[in-house]
Amino acid sequence: MDLHLTDKIVVISGGSSGIGAGISEAFAREGAKVCFTYHSKNPDSVQRAEALKEKLDLAYHCDCFYFPVDCGNEQEVSALFDAVEQKFGGTVQILCNNAGMTGPSGTMPDITTEKWNQFIQNHMTGYFMMSREFCKRIIPTKLPGWIVNTLSKASLSSTTKGSLCVVANKAAELGMTRAMAVDLTDYNIRVNGVMPGYVKNSRPGDPEREAQRIRRVPIHRIADPIDIGNIVVYLASDQCNLAVGTAFDATGGLLLGF
Repeated sequence: MDLHLTDKIVVISGGSSGIGAGISEAFAREGAKVCFTYHSKNPDSVQRAEALKEKLDLAYHCDCFYFPVDCGNEQEVSALFDAVEQKFGGTVQILCNNAGMTGPSGTMPDITTEKWNQFIQNHMTGYFMMSREFCKRIIPTKLPGWIVNTLSKASLSSTTKGSLCVVANKAAELGMTRAMAVDLTDYNIRVNGVMPGYVKNSRPGDPEREAQRIRRVPIHRIADPIDIGNIVVYLASDQCNLAVGTAFDATGGLLLGF
């Protein structure tokens, strides 16, 4: 199926590793012009971004680059879009909001106000600021646009203790996806989300924990990042023009019966 993504300009936040890297690869494979972002004080972040760029260049001969940005910082977000327009000579038509904090936040009695606000800044505020800047740029052009938000099975259901901050933000991002979809249909901008379940990452994990997860998933496997990327490119294509405000269940069946 031709998704008509060749030369479309795409920005993927948090696109240098994990699910984001899978999304970046899927768009590169489809011939899009890709900018993926990263934000970390860890020196390894630049190396991961450079390694992904080299991989995509070699595999797909794509036009891509990476850019450091704090998605919750208004000035840095504006600078990102300026850089993309200058690099590719056009307007971003597809935005994938994927960046966000991971890991435990502590149980309810122990969560500090600082930690709570940090999660909001890195999740909801980041999605909001990136989406707002995207809209400011594309609406005057009257071009069609797409926003795809990385959500989570936790947007609907979670029994993992110590994950209040992540769960609260992912549930809010589901509501944000639907509300943005309502606001933006008049501008020919389609907004949708994808809800991954268990997804492999580059860090070595606990084999027993992974085995437990595999037993829980009805399809009996954990997703690769490219599996999520394949869904995202479809949601961001002309071939998916009837999907508005949907939250695509990409959990392998974990949410069956919910």
